[in-house]
Formats: sequence, C-alpha cells, structure tokens
Amino acid sequence: MLTSAITDPWGVQWDGLDRTGLAYDAAKAGCQAFGARLPTATEMFRVSATQSGAVGQPFNTSYLWTAVPIDKLDQATERLSDGATSTAPAATATGFRCVCPAALPKTFTGKHCNGPVGTECFSLGGENYDSKDRPALRRSSAEWECTNDRAHLAEASTLIEGIRNGLPGSGTPVATADSATLSAAIAISWTSATSDPGANDTNIALTTPAPFRCAAPSALLSPNPATIPNQFAGPLSPNKGETKDTAATTWAAAHDACVVRGGHLPRAAELAELIQQGLPNGSNVALWTSDQTGYDATTLFFYAEVLNWSALDPRFSFQYAGAQPSATWLAKQSSAAFRCIYYPIDTAYVAPTTCTGGCFPTSVGNGTMWFDSTDRAAATVSVAIADCASSGGHLASERDLTEAIRAGLPNGTSPAYVLTSDFASVAEATIVHWPGVQTAYTDQYSASMTWGAPTTARGYRCTWTNEQR
Repeated sequence: MLTSAITDPWGVQWDGLDRTGLAYDAAKAGCQAFGARLPTATEMFRVSATQSGAVGQPFNTSYLWTAVPIDKLDQATERLSDGATSTAPAATATGFRCVCPAALPKTFTGKHCNGPVGTECFSLGGENYDSKDRPALRRSSAEWECTNDRAHLAEASTLIEGIRNGLPGSGTPVATADSATLSAAIAISWTSATSDPGANDTNIALTTPAPFRCAAPSALLSPNPATIPNQFAGPLSPNKGETKDTAATTWAAAHDACVVRGGHLPRAAELAELIQQGLPNGSNVALWTSDQTGYDATTLFFYAEVLNWSALDPRFSFQYAGAQPSATWLAKQSSAAFRCIYYPIDTAYVAPTTCTGGCFPTSVGNGTMWFDSTDRAAATVSVAIADCASSGGHLASERDLTEAIRAGLPNGTSPAYVLTSDFASVAEATIVHWPGVQTAYTDQYSASMTWGAPTTARGYRCTWTNEQR
C-alpha cells in the first residue's frame, strides 16, 4: 500500500511520493493502518538528496512529518531535498511519507547506527558509535532518536574515547549528553584522532537543533537482576529506574542512598531517557541529577541539573524556558527529591589489574567499581580519557569520585586537584580534591571542588566497573 514504492540501501521501503497533508496523529494512524510508520529524522536524513540521494531529490523541498517528537505540542519535520529539520505544531496539516522498515535486532548494531551502508557503526571494544553525524535536532528529539535506536545520546567523554581511536568527525560541533548550564549542553568538534575536543568544546542551547551521535554497548544487555522496590523498566532501554520520588535530601545524601540501593544518582540524559519511555508518577518537582552545570557568580554556588515532569510525559520537552519548562539547575547546597538508576551487570567481567597504586574496590549492589588508589601523572582531560580507555577503564566522573571518596578512596592529594570527565559551561572541566581519606566528602565548592580548563594538565584517577552503562 506504499505509493510508488522505493527501497533505500538500508532496506527501508518508502512512499515514492508525498501524501496529502494531515495532522500528525492522523498521518501516524494512516501509516499504521497498513503496518507502516512514519520515518525517523535519521532515516529521512540519510536518503535526502545531499546525502545518499536514495529517495530525496533537489525538488523535494516540502517539510514532512517525522516520527520524532519535540514536546507535548510540536513534532519534528524534515525535507528530503537536503535533510534540513524544522518544527511544526502537531495539529497542523503537513505532508508525509510512510515507510516499511526491515526487521532490526534489539541491539545498537548494523542499521540502528547512522553511517554509510555496511559501515554504519564504528566499533571500539564492546561499544558501538554512529560513524556519521545525525541530522540537527534539539535535545529532547536527539534523546528520543537514540533511545529509539536502542542506544544513548553520547556523552562527551564517550565520544572522546572514540575520537582518540579514529571515530570519523565532520568538524561540526556535535551536541552531547553533558549538561553545560541550566539551559545548554556541551558540544564538541573534531576532524581526526589527533583533535583535542576538550579544547574545542562549546555550548548548544537545549532548544537549538544540532548534529549528534548515539552510542551504546553492542551486546544485548539484560536489565539489572536485582528486585528493586518501585522499579521501572522501559521498553527500549536496559536501565531501570524508580516509579516514586525519594523525599528531598542533600546532594551527598542522595548519592549515598542510591549506592545503598545498588544504583546511582542518574545523569540528566539518563533520567530523561526513562521519562520518555513512560517513567510514571512525575510530581513536577525538581529531581537531582548528577550533571554538573557550573558556577553562579551571584550566589557563589556551584549547581547541578534538575529535571521535572508531571504524571507521564513521553514527549518530555527537556527545555529551560518557554511554555513547557522541564529542566533547570539547583545549587548543590540545596536539598531536592531524587530517583535512582540501575545498570545491567556483566557477570563475566574480569576485575582490572592495571590500577595505579593498586585497585580500590567499592560495591554498588550487584555491581563493583574499581579505582586507581593513587593519582596518575598529570595530563589534559582528553589525554586522561584516552589513557584510561587504553587500560580498559574510563576517566572517573565527579559522580564516580563522590561515591568512591565517601567509600574511603585513599591517597587524596588536597590541595592539588584531580580531573573528572565532567565538562561544564564553556571550556571548563570540573575538578575535585580531598585530603587522604575523607568519608565525609560533600562535593561542594570550594572545600571539595571547582572547575578549570580541560587543557590544563592535572592528576586523575581511572575507574573500571562491571556495570554496563
């Protein structure tokens, strides 16, 4: 029942002609009536005239519906002439094309990745990346696209690990899953493996469309085996969440509570991913995330990203201002409610043996994290990320270090700072310090943390885990 059907190189069958304009819900239902669906933004992008030209022609300049939501009222649209994206109210009559895709596995492999036919995925260890930028979308839509393809919006540190090992780059700033401020995300650009993205980071407003990459483990993951009170398991992500808020508490206490339960305080992107999959009982109060969002010169406080939603919100807006605000920041000296996140566990994981100064283990439910017991030699953030990855680990994030220091991580070198993998604001990375062993560590400015240029060499700690994040 497709009109003048065309099959693209990725095995997706398309309407060869635009259909008469309908409101989004009617267009969606029209495709579903015969087993088809609307295309994703990436599917439309890669067949546009300026990409593969497999479906789009230069004269196909009308914006068409995609399956990608913007917020409660708006939907992403795209044109086949050049893959440019736009936004339209879902109630507006807009042209569309239906697609019948090939069956795909429940893993971020093959055609779930975005890239040329046969090389869609760039593989590094057990991780797959899009080998090519996806079309420009705002934050909420980029989150939806990656989750829909069984992946996650890539964090800056994840991308840097790939970049240092040959991940192709376009030189265009790519939005990441790292919060920069209350209203913007970190974006990085690169062209080669010798690029230093830490020196080229910038900010992209959450509502400004930008290219992005998805990334995820290539294996089929089983959700965390623990029975979690009030647990939520989404249909597309292997991560588990919680269906109820925990009462407001301090930043450090929220970290502790999640670790005791066998989970972690989620990154903002991780919480949004669960919300878009139907995380219930949104209370419309600000919930802690572990994303650092910089310093406010008026209050003299450092801040963390907080998210809010009401009831169910699968079209979560992920924006600071406007008619549907759902993201802002909160001083880390404050108290807030929270929910924890729980990762799959790799039961075959072998404990590391390359920790500097010996391996310091800390348990997280069924999972374990190991840390360098002493600082590694000073390096820039990008070099530190690459070094930890070459040892099979990752540069520790501020969340990782907060948990480990409170669990007794030894040999803190205060007042000397160590790097974290968290970027914030423009051209800044958060850095922390603690003296010896400090189980009362609170991750507060200025006693425990601040920020500094990611190109300034400092000591750092690597971490390893059997959690599949």
